[in-house]
Amino acid sequence: MKKVVLSLGLALSLFASDKLLAPTKAKNILEKTPLYSQLKSRVEKGILKVKGVEKKDFYIITVYDKRGEGNFFVTKDLKYTILGNILNNKTKTPLRAEYPAKKFSGNKNIVKEGVLFSFGNGDKDLYVVTDPECPFCQKFEKMAKKAKLGEKYRIHVIFLPLSFHKHSKDMIYYILSADSDAEKAKRFHETLTGDTKWASFTPTKEKKAEIDAALKKSKKAVEELGAKGTPSFYDENMNEIKNRGKLFQ
Repeated sequence: MKKVVLSLGLALSLFASDKLLAPTKAKNILEKTPLYSQLKSRVEKGILKVKGVEKKDFYIITVYDKRGEGNFFVTKDLKYTILGNILNNKTKTPLRAEYPAKKFSGNKNIVKEGVLFSFGNGDKDLYVVTDPECPFCQKFEKMAKKAKLGEKYRIHVIFLPLSFHKHSKDMIYYILSADSDAEKAKRFHETLTGDTKWASFTPTKEKKAEIDAALKKSKKAVEELGAKGTPSFYDENMNEIKNRGKLFQ
């Protein structure tokens, strides 16, 4: 159940009409669900925190810790808890709660040092925390390509290989073994859209060590940004972009 709850937090969000709940109310709603018995100990110890938003017909409750967050839905009459995704029939994208983004107050140099390659010729910077095996990153790639996002932004890629994606590191070794940013971007796009050249690629011992060192810097950048999952997006000031729909405006 823990993995299920945490994985739900990775869905794309294109909605922004939520009423923020007080933390005590969000916790009270959580207590009315069958999930609470499994989460109670960690919530009471402060390991898991709870927040939520109110929509017209239901609540979205989010539980989160340092590693990530997960959403589920509770009907207004508190009779039903819904696990999984609620899709917007018009946009065909999963619904996720919108929470105010905190202003970045970290070290920008650490983030910049964690950028593994950049692409795009737009006049605005966009920092992306991503995992090439992440299904939501793959879906976003298709949306970004269709919207020609690279013409609007200069996109800076920071990798966060999630532990439960067993091929992620191999994909990253293949992508980052390219000689130029342009070739890295090409391999990145191809891998996200289903190309499997990475599966037959083996980096040299030296190149693997070089990439591992770069990934350590990337991990520090992720921690500095406070990224909770993939994909995560940050503007030129490294403030998180919660409403993904703004990227396409």
